[in-house]
Amino acid sequence: MKIPFIESVIQRHYSHFDEDEKRNVTIFLILEMMMIFVIGTWGFGFVYLQMWEMFWLVVFTWLGYVFLFAGTALWGLPIKFGRSAALILALVITGVPPIYYGMETMITVHLVFVPFATVLLFSRKERKQFFNYLILVLLAFLGVIAWNLLRGPLFEVPAETFRIFNTVVTFDSMFISLYFAYFFFTQNAEFKDMLATEREKSDRLLLSLFPDSIAGQLRDSNQSIADSFENVTILFADIVGFTRYASNMSPSELVAMLDEIFSEFDALADKYGVEKIKTIGDSYLAVGGLPLPDENHCQAIADMALEMNQVIKEKYTVKYKLTLRIGIHTGHAVAGVIGNKKFAYDIWGDCVNIASRFEASGHPEKIHITEDVKRLLGDAYVYEDCGEIAIKGKGMMHSYFLLERKEEKPTSSAYSYASRQG
Repeated sequence: MKIPFIESVIQRHYSHFDEDEKRNVTIFLILEMMMIFVIGTWGFGFVYLQMWEMFWLVVFTWLGYVFLFAGTALWGLPIKFGRSAALILALVITGVPPIYYGMETMITVHLVFVPFATVLLFSRKERKQFFNYLILVLLAFLGVIAWNLLRGPLFEVPAETFRIFNTVVTFDSMFISLYFAYFFFTQNAEFKDMLATEREKSDRLLLSLFPDSIAGQLRDSNQSIADSFENVTILFADIVGFTRYASNMSPSELVAMLDEIFSEFDALADKYGVEKIKTIGDSYLAVGGLPLPDENHCQAIADMALEMNQVIKEKYTVKYKLTLRIGIHTGHAVAGVIGNKKFAYDIWGDCVNIASRFEASGHPEKIHITEDVKRLLGDAYVYEDCGEIAIKGKGMMHSYFLLERKEEKPTSSAYSYASRQG
């Protein structure tokens, strides 16, 4: 509900308000303009009907609304004072006519509209004030009823005059009800649009943090998510020399460098259909074969590792004097999301531990792989036999360095998400 005049008033006098309070100012000014118009037309009608007691009441309330509107628009009248005065004037103009002419007057219906005005004029932080005004409206309504039961109307008017009077007020009631209908419809549409926008933001955030299938499960369930995978391939990559180089960098330069390098790795993960799990300091963890099974998971990780090493050599060894150490293992693992605070998609299992230890026991610019990985990759790659090495918790394990792929590397990966889903 953007009205240029009202926007300029808010900018001039109420720019320090939050969005909820600015909305209240907007609604307040719109209601004041509506009341000035409606009550102004009443004045001419009461002169024509010669209902002078109502004419002077209308003049009093009309001047009050004009003062409140002008004070708010021109001088930045305190909005809480203006709101209180406006609601009291509304009670006067709706509560006094039934005392004048009895409960039969259609103006009595306006007492129903006053609570709607309170709904529009109070923010969500003003719950106490809102209920206080509702109590005031209820007391006014009970007072009108009690007056009519105990005293009766103050004035008697001809039946024809009373009929015309009620007809005019009926049209006025219709005008006010149409305004409220329009307002609540537009507000409802606005809130629905806001909810849809926030849902899209939430979905984008989930998809940036989790695989598509996991994000869908998180939207639909509050339970922990865990899946067992018989065949996945784990890649651990660690930037060699990072600690030494980082000691001479400012925090902003350090973060910028890591962002630059890991963004390259993220692009490769997308290219090869590999799932990035997380970064831990200067380490990068990615997995092939989940959350959707993929028979080419080991080849996808191998090709990604080779290109990661190439990217570091070509772009960052000279620039930052950094090299990369990579460890790869394949086997069974469990992956999922646990907890309900700062949760993330993670992976656990012996397979993960072995890949981590192969990375730690490897050499800079080398891709250290297990015998299981070599067996899955087959003869399509070139290896260097490293013999047996001691792995904590596993004893002696045969290991290899993955050197290159024998055939020409494909320009577009066969290990994309599309092939995984196909």
